[in-house]
Amino acid sequence: MGCWFRSPPPAQADVVGIGVRAYVTDASHMWSKNQSKIPGDGGHGKVYAIVAVSCVPSEVKLNQPVDENALLAILVRELDSNGFTRVVKGQRPDLLLAMSYGRGLMTNPYLNDTGEVNLGVDAIPSMTITGAFSIQLVDEKSPGYEQKIQKAGYEKLFIRVTAFNNPKDKSEKAKMLWKTVIVADDPEHMDLNRVASQMLAAGAPLFDKQLRDKALELFAPLPQGHVNVGTPEVVEPTPTPPAKK
Repeated sequence: MGCWFRSPPPAQADVVGIGVRAYVTDASHMWSKNQSKIPGDGGHGKVYAIVAVSCVPSEVKLNQPVDENALLAILVRELDSNGFTRVVKGQRPDLLLAMSYGRGLMTNPYLNDTGEVNLGVDAIPSMTITGAFSIQLVDEKSPGYEQKIQKAGYEKLFIRVTAFNNPKDKSEKAKMLWKTVIVADDPEHMDLNRVASQMLAAGAPLFDKQLRDKALELFAPLPQGHVNVGTPEVVEPTPTPPAKK
């Protein structure tokens, strides 16, 4: 799905910054004796059904309407490329997936007392001092940490994929198993249709994974636009009418 860079390539300005924030919200398998040897693997099922694709309402609109059918096709492609299997007739899915997308301010993963809690756009978090403050002070001493905090606080384009279990009892409420939030920079000038492929390609390998870091920061080349040109045709200039006397 293209080249990825941990920092912007110096000779290429036409890139998009992508952040991936991956969480396993049901860590029961990770705590068990039969846990996977893959670091951070949530260990949940792989057979999925997509139950919802929705735009999160926001005061600031997206630059262009999103083609949800195309977005869904990209998600299916990336799921299938990363070991997941779409449910077929007569089969029971392990996962019920919901995808939401939009534009807005997100919670900042680099501030320990503010987590990714809502389905979509979050208000600017209040800076409440908690027991995590001493840990945050240590984090802030690491190189580039302040820059990461500032960048994560900017408005983003986002795609969020959330996985729920499939309860056997219809009266039972579905439980969230994992969630992956993928963000892209510069929503004022960026079309989500144009960068959705890069965003989902970056996020899908981390579905049902728990990141050790706050977020994974990547840069990807923007897709190149093109124009189809047909056979040239010579058009004679229109004669200039004589000037009126």
